[in-house]
Amino acid sequence: MTKTLSDKSVVQIVVQQCLKLGLKEVVISPGSRNAPLTLSFNVLKGVKCYTIVDERSAGFFALGMAQQLKRPVAVLCTSGTAALNYAPAVAEAFYQEIPLLILTADRPPEWIGQADGQTINQSNIFANYIRYKRDLPVQINHSDDQWYVERSVSEAFEKMVYPVAGPAHINIPLREPLYGRTLAMPLQKQPYHNLMPATVLDESQLRVLTQEWSNAEAVMLLTGVMLPDAQLNRALNHLAENANTVVLTETSSNLKGDRFIQCIDRQVFSINTFEIASFKPSLLITFGGQIVSKQIKSVLRNHPPKAHWHISLNENVIDTFQHLTMNIKMKPSSFFSQVAPKVQNTEGRYRHIWQQRSQKNKKIHMAYTHEVPWSDFKALAHIFAHIPEGTVLHLANSTPVRYAQLFQDEIKVNSFSNRGTSGIDGSVSTAVGAAMVLDAPNLLVTGDLSFFYDSNGLWNKYLKQNFKVVVINNGGGGIFRFIPGPAETAELEEFFEAKHQQSAKYIAKAFGLNYFSCSNGEELISAYQRMMECNDKASLLEVFTPGELNGKILRKYFKNLQTNR
Repeated sequence: MTKTLSDKSVVQIVVQQCLKLGLKEVVISPGSRNAPLTLSFNVLKGVKCYTIVDERSAGFFALGMAQQLKRPVAVLCTSGTAALNYAPAVAEAFYQEIPLLILTADRPPEWIGQADGQTINQSNIFANYIRYKRDLPVQINHSDDQWYVERSVSEAFEKMVYPVAGPAHINIPLREPLYGRTLAMPLQKQPYHNLMPATVLDESQLRVLTQEWSNAEAVMLLTGVMLPDAQLNRALNHLAENANTVVLTETSSNLKGDRFIQCIDRQVFSINTFEIASFKPSLLITFGGQIVSKQIKSVLRNHPPKAHWHISLNENVIDTFQHLTMNIKMKPSSFFSQVAPKVQNTEGRYRHIWQQRSQKNKKIHMAYTHEVPWSDFKALAHIFAHIPEGTVLHLANSTPVRYAQLFQDEIKVNSFSNRGTSGIDGSVSTAVGAAMVLDAPNLLVTGDLSFFYDSNGLWNKYLKQNFKVVVINNGGGGIFRFIPGPAETAELEEFFEAKHQQSAKYIAKAFGLNYFSCSNGEELISAYQRMMECNDKASLLEVFTPGELNGKILRKYFKNLQTNR
């Protein structure tokens, strides 16, 4: 390496080791204490540096990149409260199992608690939401110090990907002066790498599991949030051919199959108490991340299966439905690929019952969609049915991701959503980060509060022409007009819905996006098409809908399913 790096020996080791371990992207928030790391990363060939001022936005921007790249992306900030602003993205990465490397510059330890500027206790600040943390020494005084720093960075990269992915935090205390440079020092040795053998069920385990599956009258496979996985998709399509097996998926599952049961809430709301016995599973098999549908959770908790297997490498025992009987520590793709050829296709009507109900409910859904007046429901019906092939869809919390479950059979593209913690705080930044590393069109569908909350996600120079956003502006948090409780209170508009009269028009103008708007169905058809065809720069479509009407329309939709069964 001929270029000069920081003269801080610890910094030289960290950046060179990161490069050797495959780091290719660093999202930097400006500051002085992190200057040695900024100067060094910026001259490393093979590392791309991005600059985003707002650390909260930077964290989600990096998360969106890592989500799509499926490899660690680093964030880097100065000392003090800057690091605390990463917390929402760190928590989301932890629960969504996304590899995120958090590099925080710090004051030397002797200055912590001494009323010095921009100084807080940064050690272990992400304690509950990281796979690994390490505080590095201020300087290298012995060869063991160098070995320790090299090993610490290697361990961080290991913990970010195994046994499940997640964030790692390296805290780096630095003394002034901070801007000196020198030639790169050699590392002691090459970083170690992990050999992670595939998990294979032995013959006895395989026989017991597939026999229980084959003998079960009703097997339900239920999946939550997942990244696209071709191997898993193939295995599940094979299993979905079995008469005693149904595969229930959500939009965020990213699983495609003609025999899969989609739009879970559409189906579950139509099932009355007298029918539950026919639809509930005797064997429930779950995998993937968080499940959006509260309704399916309620049904399975109140009407438990005889057996419940959960497939995951996560160290937690995940008993979402409170009746877990077996925790299988495997990757879902590996497990289902091994059992699929061995499960017998036994006779039964379980799949037929679910498919028949799904087909009936689709007719009810289509009729209601056709007749419903202008609303969130009507607008999103058109948008979800007209997403161009190859688009990457991003769904903000909280109503867009829920509406998407009702139109899942119309959505033919892969979708992503921050369902690890289900917060509204980083939807824009995450989508912008994803679009930055993809060539495909990226479409974010968001509510107004989620958009305004994270509008700083547009405050950067990385908005590409492939990024488009639809803002459903219903004048507040529309979900609170639908969920039980808030809508019946006098405090609804001020404290739950946060009713407002804001527009995204001048935000779009401030950050250089094309702006379109509509207030009815005819305008939507025209404006949406023009936005999707506009490829000179990033674009935003603001869809104004009647907030007071949306909750009533959605409640009537579900009532329709219940009364027309």
